Amino acid sequence: MKNQEPMKFFKTCFVLGMALLCFSLAGCSKNEKKPCPDYVLKTRFIIVTPHDFSEELDLKKAGYPYNITEDPEAYNEMVMSLADDLSQEIVLLSAAMDKGITVSDQQLEDAVEKFKQDYPADSFNQILLENAISYDFWKKRFRKDMIIDRLIDRDLRKKINISSDDIVEFYKNHMASSAGKSGKLNRLKQEKQLVSSLRREKAQDQ
Repeated sequence: MKNQEPMKFFKTCFVLGMALLCFSLAGCSKNEKKPCPDYVLKTRFIIVTPHDFSEELDLKKAGYPYNITEDPEAYNEMVMSLADDLSQEIVLLSAAMDKGITVSDQQLEDAVEKFKQDYPADSFNQILLENAISYDFWKKRFRKDMIIDRLIDRDLRKKINISSDDIVEFYKNHMASSAGKSGKLNRLKQEKQLVSSLRREKAQDQ
C-alpha cells in the first residue's frame, strides 16, 4: 500500500536516529559540557524531547520487573518498543493536527470526570500514586488518546465495511461466553455493542 511507504522510511530514519541518540545521551552523562540533543522524535507538528521520552519511559518501566535495568538486552528492547510506540503516536497526532482534530479543555475535563466515575472514593489517585504517575502526566496522555480516537473514528471507523462472516467470527471469539448469562434485553444491547466493538477493532488494525 502507498500509505505504508512513508512509515517504512520514517522507521528506517528512526532506527538510525535512535542509535545516534543513545551515543549522544551517553556522552551527555559523562561530559556535562557536551550539548544534549533537543529532541528524540520529531514531526512537522510535534517534538518529543528527552524529558518527554524519560517520562514515558518511567511509565513503561512500571509494567516491567523492577530490576529490568540489570538486563541490558531486555532493557534495550523495552526502550526500542517505547520509541516505536511513540513514533507511531506522533504520526497519528500530527495527522490529527493537520486535519484540525482537537480536544478542548472542557471536553477533556468532562471526559476525565466520566472516566473517574468508575473508580470509587480515592482509588483512582491511589492507582496513580502506586505507579508513580503524576496526575498532570496522566491527563496529558488521556488527551492524546482522545485525539487519536477521534482521528480513527473520523477517518477509519465509520468507513469500515463489516460482513456477516466478520460478525459471526467476532461473536465466537469475544461475546459467546457472556451471551448465555444475559436476558433478551441485555442480548440486544450486546449485539449493538458487538458491531461497535468489531468496527473499532478493525479500524485499529488498519
